[in-house]
Amino acid sequence: MVAHTALSRRNVFRAATLLGLGLAGGSAMSACSDSSTSAQSPAHQFLSRGRYFIAQRGAGDEAPEHTLAAYSRIVDRGAEAISVAVHRTRDGILVCHEDPTLSRTSGQNIAIADVTHDELSNHPVDLTRWVGPDWGMHPIPTFSEVLERLGKRTVLFVESKDPEATTAVIGAVTAKQLGSTTVFTQPFTARESESVARKAGLTICTYFSSHATGAEIDEAADGSDAIGIFAGVRQENEQQQTLIQAAVATGKPVIAWSVNRRSQLPYLAEAGVRGFMSSSWSYLAGPSEPSPHDTFSTGRIAPGDLAGSNSSSAAPEWGPNGSMLLATSATPQSISMGSMCPVRAAPYVITVEAQFGAAPPLSSDHLAIVIGRDDDSSYRLGAETPGTGQGQLVVLRSTGDLELRSIPGGNALSVLQSSAAGDEPAVGQWLTLRIIVKEDSVTVKLDSDLHAEPTTVVAPRTGFGGYFTLARNYFGDNAQASFRNISVSYV
Repeated sequence: MVAHTALSRRNVFRAATLLGLGLAGGSAMSACSDSSTSAQSPAHQFLSRGRYFIAQRGAGDEAPEHTLAAYSRIVDRGAEAISVAVHRTRDGILVCHEDPTLSRTSGQNIAIADVTHDELSNHPVDLTRWVGPDWGMHPIPTFSEVLERLGKRTVLFVESKDPEATTAVIGAVTAKQLGSTTVFTQPFTARESESVARKAGLTICTYFSSHATGAEIDEAADGSDAIGIFAGVRQENEQQQTLIQAAVATGKPVIAWSVNRRSQLPYLAEAGVRGFMSSSWSYLAGPSEPSPHDTFSTGRIAPGDLAGSNSSSAAPEWGPNGSMLLATSATPQSISMGSMCPVRAAPYVITVEAQFGAAPPLSSDHLAIVIGRDDDSSYRLGAETPGTGQGQLVVLRSTGDLELRSIPGGNALSVLQSSAAGDEPAVGQWLTLRIIVKEDSVTVKLDSDLHAEPTTVVAPRTGFGGYFTLARNYFGDNAQASFRNISVSYV
């Protein structure tokens, strides 16, 4: 961080607070703000709240991002703000899409700026691999359609991804008389149209990646009504905390992005963050009761069922017969079953059907159900996650051996508690695991078609949290594992 001298914005804010002048949050407009921006606008009032959530990309972890289906669904569910990204086609039509190309959403390496809108309509959004086959394909909406249908129902956080189209984007907002409900979102590195947005009466949010200095944050605050800080890391870290502190000290509301896990909320809120930009809006902000069973058979991802990695290439896939397939060969994979959590107090039973989709290369390769986790933080085999109880491991090895393992403080490698030899499962064979959790013990039963009695292990209970995760803890060319028919029952 850059050291500050004299009276920086943060020092002025601290002094004013001590003097009781009440310059809290976003209610204090910057001296350079155009008078046309009203502190009473719906957008500014939204930013001035103590806590709020923005449905990022229309809650893109739950539905096909940046489609009318996603936008409308999440607004119908109660989202008071959504983020919208805008590009422009070769013939000047503004459309809603996150990336400059269609590679991720339609599998075509086509730049939006290089095609006409008619040509673009031949390449619908297909994100069924991640959000589920039941969603099908959806057209890329025009910005005009989104403004018309949703502009008066929700606050729009609008970002022009094409600098040359930004003036047109602002013009489209003002033409629909939606300036009072729009937050113009811009990266600190591309603020060329800030003055245009301010003159148009738009509220402005400037955001930063993980790399920023205190001086840059102060500079951004001078022309902004809110500051955005990247929070898409697995756990809090010193650099992130320093950036948040610098942003909070400006006196402007701070919005963190991307916030998709409940485990991120406490430390961000404690640091002074007010707003949370989330692709998992329903899971974090909506009313949610833990489901007693998974939704894999419905063909739609449930809010809160989150991949262990933020990389789309490492996300689980939808398999046949209502299963979820973990088949990325380059890395172990996991999925946190947030939709079913937190489970209530013991006693309870978690039932999981699991399958090795191909013969694992090593006898030590295994599937795991990680139970008793303190929260929904991302699980990684052998990774240390300070301050988070990673729970207790139920391990099914490719040999058919069944194990219970504890994860010690610091959450590094697990320690064997109990094991039992089982029959080596055939490739494609579905196996049923029943995990019986009592106040002081855990019993796991593996049902086998070959024996009347199940393979069983018992150990003291060492994980007492309410979250659980499914994992394939190996990688390689034959790294394929599936899960289905997951349920939680209480006894």
